[in-house]
Amino acid sequence: LLTIKEALDDKDALELKNFFETARSYRDSFIDAGSGPIKKVHFLYVDIADKPGALAAIATLLAQSGISIKNIGITHNREAQEGALRIEFYEESATCVARSLLTSKGYQIYERK
Repeated sequence: LLTIKEALDDKDALELKNFFETARSYRDSFIDAGSGPIKKVHFLYVDIADKPGALAAIATLLAQSGISIKNIGITHNREAQEGALRIEFYEESATCVARSLLTSKGYQIYERK
């Protein structure tokens, strides 16, 4: 923590970037198991218009296909006045089905690796 504090105080972007890359590599090194200190999260982002019913339409499509949503949230882009819907699923297979389904319905999908 002292190293990070010093990097922040010194505005050392390279040191901070290296810290977070190392942390990500460590986190990603955990096996994909149902137990352990960090559980694997299955999610994707969907572009969503800021209009009534947009969220309900996506949730309905997923529900009609038997896909259960574990968690959901919207991130906003103030410049575009639109947002990205973050949808978390219980299983990786549900993420794959949701991606295919939503893409086939014209939704733009983003995934963070």
